[in-house]
Amino acid sequence: MNTQQLECFTTLAKTLNYAKTAEQLSLSQPAVSRQIQSLETELGAKLFNRTTRSVSLTQVGFQFLPDAQQMLGLYYHSLEWISTFHKHKRTVLRIGYADSHANWFISKILSCVLADNENIVPELTLDQTDANLHRLTTSQLDLVLGIKDAKFTAEDIAFQKLHDDAFVCVMRKNHPLAQACKKRRRKSVSSKDMWPYRQIIDIPPYLLKHVFSRGHHIVPINDELDNILCATTSEAYNLALAGAGFALIPQHLTLPHKELIFLPWEESPHAPMGIYYRQQGGMDKNSAIYKFITLARECTKEAMPCHKQ
Repeated sequence: MNTQQLECFTTLAKTLNYAKTAEQLSLSQPAVSRQIQSLETELGAKLFNRTTRSVSLTQVGFQFLPDAQQMLGLYYHSLEWISTFHKHKRTVLRIGYADSHANWFISKILSCVLADNENIVPELTLDQTDANLHRLTTSQLDLVLGIKDAKFTAEDIAFQKLHDDAFVCVMRKNHPLAQACKKRRRKSVSSKDMWPYRQIIDIPPYLLKHVFSRGHHIVPINDELDNILCATTSEAYNLALAGAGFALIPQHLTLPHKELIFLPWEESPHAPMGIYYRQQGGMDKNSAIYKFITLARECTKEAMPCHKQ
């Protein structure tokens, strides 16, 4: 399958006329016919119904059309990207992250990186941490940002800690717990304070079984309450905004909101938050990976959220 076959197919699907297709593609009609026939032979299916008076897509042709258009789109996008890449000597920096709420944090670091390195082109991949770490080990990503996974090990992958992350209790300002803390002028909450209230538990699907197996909990959970499980911080935020309960959210994923209150959890465990990278790339001081890690260390303290109550 080649681009000329796909061009002939998608254009003919639009015009339903061989003469117009040939004119638009600057080809002869026999050349268009040959491309269509060779594509049908390769696919093992008829793409068009042809008579002396009309041309129409078959059912297979109709279903194949979006795929053909997507393949052509990707091809021309790649051509443009590669041309621009070589013209401006750009370096792509592929960054994986696990939750959309980390975008603000990544953007803070990238603003420092791009200010001094305008030829670096960031590409962001949102997926679960385990999937992104697999991409890192297979060179599909350059960096993975997030909480350190104690179970992950790979000889050629290093982890640069940026800070020790803690959980923050997030809830609506009219939540009973928030009101109680305001009345007592408290700036933090304890596990005992949170125990009577329903919790919105943010756990990625790949960790779900591990978290609830053998009664092991990362955070205190009152199983007698009708708690809510969700997969992302974005979902936890929306549920907290709806008044469904409180959520314990990692510090680096907390975003200010006028209707929410953010209180440190006094007994919160701490976990290293930082950047996974391939050791070889991190040793080259001229690489985009090295520059990102270096600037991330410098701007993390300033970038970390500090919510005013």
